[in-house]
Amino acid sequence: MTGTETAATTTPSSKPSVTLIWLNESRAQRIAWLLEEMGLDYDLKVYKRTKEKQAPAELKEYHPLGKAPMVVVDDKTLVESAFIVEYLVDNYAPQLKPAESDSKQYMQYRHLMHYTEGSLMPFMLLAYVCMMIRNTPVPFFVRPITNRVADGLSNTFVNPNLVSNYDWLETLLKDQPFFAGDKLTGADIMLSFPIESAQERMGGFYNKERYPNLFSWVERIKARPAYKNAEEKVAAVEANL
Repeated sequence: MTGTETAATTTPSSKPSVTLIWLNESRAQRIAWLLEEMGLDYDLKVYKRTKEKQAPAELKEYHPLGKAPMVVVDDKTLVESAFIVEYLVDNYAPQLKPAESDSKQYMQYRHLMHYTEGSLMPFMLLAYVCMMIRNTPVPFFVRPITNRVADGLSNTFVNPNLVSNYDWLETLLKDQPFFAGDKLTGADIMLSFPIESAQERMGGFYNKERYPNLFSWVERIKARPAYKNAEEKVAAVEANL
């Protein structure tokens, strides 16, 4: 560094303007949690799903696909949860990722950031589709057929893959409190949605006896002040929808 250069710092005046595009029943809560962990001020623009459970057309004003969550950082619109988390962590919260010199944990962090949506969530969504098939109103004489389709897909494809994924995630927490080491990282924030959803919606194989490390991890993240702050803001927002 020369005498004319200065170290880059993030001062209150240099903090970005952040708006979180919020949609109910979406994965936006983990982005709110991230922003709370970062200590960034942010505005919430709240939208409600249509009666068909689709995002309203207004979201296409931000991006042609009209999906949530989205984050507007200064003049940049960010979409896709993993990209949002990576961008915010890389630019404003490097403490939420392992040091690159710790190659094992850094590689674990980068892998899990993309694994969450790329590998785990497709099976979670298929499980949800199977549930929708079972619950869709159909004539009584068709019900055995739709149940057979849903059960076949669940038993032969969806559930075995979910078991493999959650079994593996359980092993990652065997000797450390968070998924990429001793500290919370963006990987934990990304994984919060599918792991909490599994505990809230799934029965059968997913229980505390089989996954004590995952259940303990959830208790650990829910105890964090930033998580509680995000949860309170979310609850206040959803109460007014």
